[in-house]
Amino acid sequence: MARNLFGGTAADVAEDVDGARIPGAVGTVWNGISDGATQILDLTDADGAPIVQLVADQRGFVPAFYGPNNVERLWVDFGNGKIGLTSSTVGERLAAHQVANDPHQDRAYVDEKLSAYMLSSGGEYNVTPTGGEWQRWVVPTTPDTTGLTWKQATADGTQYTRLTNAGALFIDTVGKNVPLGIGAPGYSANGVVINVSNSKSSSTLTNSVFSVRGDGSVVTAGSVTATGSVTASNVGNARVFSGPNAPASPQAGDVWIQYA
Repeated sequence: MARNLFGGTAADVAEDVDGARIPGAVGTVWNGISDGATQILDLTDADGAPIVQLVADQRGFVPAFYGPNNVERLWVDFGNGKIGLTSSTVGERLAAHQVANDPHQDRAYVDEKLSAYMLSSGGEYNVTPTGGEWQRWVVPTTPDTTGLTWKQATADGTQYTRLTNAGALFIDTVGKNVPLGIGAPGYSANGVVINVSNSKSSSTLTNSVFSVRGDGSVVTAGSVTATGSVTASNVGNARVFSGPNAPASPQAGDVWIQYA
C-alpha cells in the first residue's frame, strides 16, 4: 500500500550533468543507491493512480507521488545517476506521532507487565514455587529509623501502619486507639521492643499501656512507663518460704529461698 509522499517540492527536480533542469524527463525509482538496488514499482501519483516511473513537468520539477508504506527515502534516476528523495510527509507524521496516545505500544506493554507486580483491587499474588519470595526490599545496613519500607495511611494522613527500614513495625488501627509497635527503633537491653499504647503509635513510644524491654522485662519505670496493670495467676497473695525443704503445698506465686 503506497502511503508516504515524495516529490512535489522546489528541491525535487530532474537535472542534467550540468545542473540544468530537464522538462519532461523520465525517471525510475529505486530502493538504494548501489548498482544492486531494486527498482520500486509500488508507486502511485498524487491521485492514487498506479505508476511505474516518474515524468518531470514542463519546468523539470518532479511531481508529487506516493511510495511504499514505511519507506522514508527513495532514489530517483533520470539518467544521470541516482538522487535521494526524502518523504515530504516526514514532518507531518512525526508531529502526529509525538501526540499519539501510544504510538509504540510501550504503554500497553508496561501496563501488561505491571499487572504482575502492582495488582489492582482484588488481585492475587502467586508466589511459586513453595518457599519462593514475592518481593524484597533492600535497606541500609546501618540502622535507619526514619525511612519506611512500607506504609499504609488514612486519607488525611493522621494514622498509618508502617514498617521502618530498621525493621520496626507500627500498627495503627483506623478509628481505634490500640496501636501496636513491635521491634521499635533504638532496640537495646533497656529499649522497648513491644509497645501497646492508647493513642497513635510513634517512634518515641509515648502513651504506653504495656511495654516490654529488650531484656524481656515489662517496663515499670524510665522514660517509657507502662501504666496498665499486670494480672496473672501467679501474681498476688504470694507467700515466701525459706529453709532446706520446699513447701509441702506450694501455690502459684509462692517464693522459696533454699538454704542448708
